Amino acid sequence: MPRKSVILVFLLLLLPLLLAAPGRTAAGRQAAADTGSESIPSQDLWLEGRDFATGRGERTLLDAGGLTLAPSATSAVYISPPLTAPIPFNTVVPQWRGTGLADPATFRLYLRTGDPLAEAEWVEVGISDDMTLPGDEVMTGNFHFVPDLRQTHEQLQVRLEFQRPDGAPAPRLEQLRLTFIDSSGAPTVEEAINRQRALTSPTAVEDQEATADYPKPFVVSRDVWCPDVIACNYSDGLSYYPVSHLILHHTVTSGTDPIAVLQAIWRFHTFTRGWGDIGYNYLVDPAGVLYEGHLGGDNVVGTHSGAANRGSMALSMIGDYTSVLPSAAMQESIANLFAWKADQMDIDVYDSSYLPEMEWGLSHLVGHRDVYGTTACPGDSAHPLLPAIRDGVARRLGFSPPHLYYDELSPASHFVKSDLPGDDDYWWDGPRGCGFNTHAYYTWSVTETAKSTNWAEWRPEVPASGRYELSVFAPYCYTKRADTAGAVYEVTDTRGTSRITVDQGANLGIWVPLGQFEFAAGTAGKVRLTDLTPTDSGLGVWFDAIRLRPLAPLPPEVTDMVPVAGTWSLTGNVNFSWTVAHDDTLASQSFQLATDYTFGKLLVNAPLPASTRSLVHPLPDGRYFWRLKLATNSGQTLYSPALDFGVDTTPPLSSVNAVFRYPDGRLVVTWHGEDAGSGLVGYNIEYRADGTEEWRSWLHDTLQPGALFVPPQPGVTYWFRSQARDALNWLEPFPTGAGDISTADSILITSQMRLPLLMKE
Repeated sequence: MPRKSVILVFLLLLLPLLLAAPGRTAAGRQAAADTGSESIPSQDLWLEGRDFATGRGERTLLDAGGLTLAPSATSAVYISPPLTAPIPFNTVVPQWRGTGLADPATFRLYLRTGDPLAEAEWVEVGISDDMTLPGDEVMTGNFHFVPDLRQTHEQLQVRLEFQRPDGAPAPRLEQLRLTFIDSSGAPTVEEAINRQRALTSPTAVEDQEATADYPKPFVVSRDVWCPDVIACNYSDGLSYYPVSHLILHHTVTSGTDPIAVLQAIWRFHTFTRGWGDIGYNYLVDPAGVLYEGHLGGDNVVGTHSGAANRGSMALSMIGDYTSVLPSAAMQESIANLFAWKADQMDIDVYDSSYLPEMEWGLSHLVGHRDVYGTTACPGDSAHPLLPAIRDGVARRLGFSPPHLYYDELSPASHFVKSDLPGDDDYWWDGPRGCGFNTHAYYTWSVTETAKSTNWAEWRPEVPASGRYELSVFAPYCYTKRADTAGAVYEVTDTRGTSRITVDQGANLGIWVPLGQFEFAAGTAGKVRLTDLTPTDSGLGVWFDAIRLRPLAPLPPEVTDMVPVAGTWSLTGNVNFSWTVAHDDTLASQSFQLATDYTFGKLLVNAPLPASTRSLVHPLPDGRYFWRLKLATNSGQTLYSPALDFGVDTTPPLSSVNAVFRYPDGRLVVTWHGEDAGSGLVGYNIEYRADGTEEWRSWLHDTLQPGALFVPPQPGVTYWFRSQARDALNWLEPFPTGAGDISTADSILITSQMRLPLLMKE
């Protein structure tokens, strides 16, 4: 390993020792967990009326109704005096009530905390779109965290900025509530994972894997992260309903200590919001670690999406994904958790249906914003990932939907729409990315032919001539207008043209069947929709996805594919096998092997006879994707699901690569390993005294890249060697010889060394 990397590993080991706060030991955290509701302290500070008189205002007016602008002012600023919080805190959440305070153009709130307070930077705290709905009397702000969530502050200051739009009433603040939370004693992620592993019995894991086609991924339970022995373990008020919908959220938080953030959210949701518990069923941090949220287990009803709570499971990404893309590890865990639930509850993630308390339908895998259309959650960067997450869930389950989907933006739909001068006056994109695949077009209905200007057509690529059920989709979107009851679809197939009227307003979010049609292979079939309706004018007409369901005779379908998704081969000669249902129409097939899911990097594209159902192919260690390309007697081309698998035939490699020495003689030893296959999961580290041949075990199955070593005998030179283990339990042989490195090669760490200098080496 290069010297720069070695030093970086050392600093990662050293920084927790340098930054640890006094009293924040594991024993101290356990003691705090035993104190009931005080384990995560929280108190409120209320400001209203004359409380604002002690601050400094510029062009402000304080009267009996609250704080507002002076009569002639168009802008005003108020800065509070330094405020002492009722408790030490690492989190503060503001809520405010008044008039004209929901728009950042008229009101902005800033906070700063620190010691000294005067040197802290002001941070704007916006309205939480995950906890505030349009029309709410009280605005709830986003969580504001101190820079180091393992530390607490005691003071803060508030800055308020008012703007008066031309001709509009002045905004007025009547009440400001500040909720202070101290979650600084939360366990670290590593501690939580280790505790969870200690709580999870191997028998329980084996039982689950034996009964589930797609097992539940590793989850840190409430028993580990939720320390309030009373409030975290209540028994009243739980309700259950079978889950049919999967909803993705984000917490809109900025803290980098996931469990401290999680505990602060739990405390605020449970007590300040009065929800009785954290709203989400599960949460996931940027490293991909999953956490159990709401108490109750499978199918418990959470508190996260209003009328969509009953019958849904919510997973919230810890962080703010308005402009930041969720990490690859986070996306992987999202797909894994949703795949487990979709497999358990037999959920088709491409379909939609009604929830028991919702007035409109919802797709089975959606973002929070898709429920009502009034929130930005799960963030502008995360929401466009939903189609890929659906595909990822299906890929993990080896699931091929029974329908062929044609989104209006998909090339396979050959979608065209009218393009007239001044077209922007007639066409709009669905707000907040609403639509089946996070997009839809809409326009306004007309009842007079002379005023009809907008039309659109789908010419779907039909894979084979035959009989199909055709369905159309109109999304629920928040446009502040109703939607048409008279959308007239013209469907052209081999038998001619049919006209079907659909009440889109009564069927939002639901796939509506138009009937069965005979389509020829190719793009001869057509679905046309215009803005002309027989029922209404000025209402929404939606142009979104369509889908086809093949009817008998069914095309050939590949099943029972081996190797299945996510498995590993321990031999380089990989046995591939499959079956083909409805193979009476199968003319030929090709075996395809690639290193990417899109099959842009094909390694093998081998034609096979139609009767072949297995083959053996040699492969080096690595990750691969495979599928079957099918050709039918009618000329139709089909593909099987693309399954990922790996080959791992060799053990990993590792070595002890550096020894750092403190002036007082203490030593920090670091090591490094790599594996071309399933990935490293642990190291065994041994040492021996120079001049002896006996190696002694120091660390067993550790995940750490280094540790503090206390020499058994001062003044003796010690040698070190490592052994790595991968996820398939390939165990590297210990190296022979003297060892990888000795304490005689240690690097002295002096007080003159500074982080910026070390980083440049």
